[in-house]
Amino acid sequence: MSLPTLLFDLDGTLTDPAPGFLASIHYALNSLGLASPPDEELVQYIGPPLRNSMGILLGTEDETLIEEAVELYRWRLDNGGKFEATVIEGIPEVLKHFADKGHDLYVCTGKPTGVATEIVTHFGLSLYFKNIYGADLDGAHCDKAELIRYIWKMEKIQSPEGIMIGDTIYDICGAKANKMGAIAVNWGFGFEKDLAEAGADIFVSSALELIPAIETLIERSTISAAQKPATFS
Repeated sequence: MSLPTLLFDLDGTLTDPAPGFLASIHYALNSLGLASPPDEELVQYIGPPLRNSMGILLGTEDETLIEEAVELYRWRLDNGGKFEATVIEGIPEVLKHFADKGHDLYVCTGKPTGVATEIVTHFGLSLYFKNIYGADLDGAHCDKAELIRYIWKMEKIQSPEGIMIGDTIYDICGAKANKMGAIAVNWGFGFEKDLAEAGADIFVSSALELIPAIETLIERSTISAAQKPATFS
């Protein structure tokens, strides 16, 4: 039996991106002549699709205005913001543990693929991942469920065995839509009640807790597979 594929969200899971994200949101809104909400209100927008968040923050459905705000955000992110982050303590050890055991690891993020690749490489994490997947600049693949299916297709993964590790309902719902295990981390930007309702299998409070949590889900799936053949569609 092949080892389960492990998918990791980026923002709020592998890294804490808050300083760069907040600075970029402030820049975009201020450049459009708007006052920015305080940081404690803005952190809820780390994780959801950027265009949706901008529409809410701008109070508009005007696609032209939303795109202008997105471009301003990305300009600030590209000019320093993307590296204004910190790697979550213990994450490199977790990634090394499972890469050394032979698991295929992928980044599965709502961030644009190019930016995600730069960030993962900058922080020295790229050596653990087989590939990095994110949204296209035009917004394609920003939905986690669709992005996971895209990863399966591009990597020619035939087995449904996989585990998604993330901090928001987008990660958990994406996993469940693809019949995957889902682990919720509580150092990110989601709310435990929402994550539980979305179907998270296990919650962890520190990165190193991911090792036994992932191994527990693998054991569960092995037992289930022995009882009933897995199907994938």
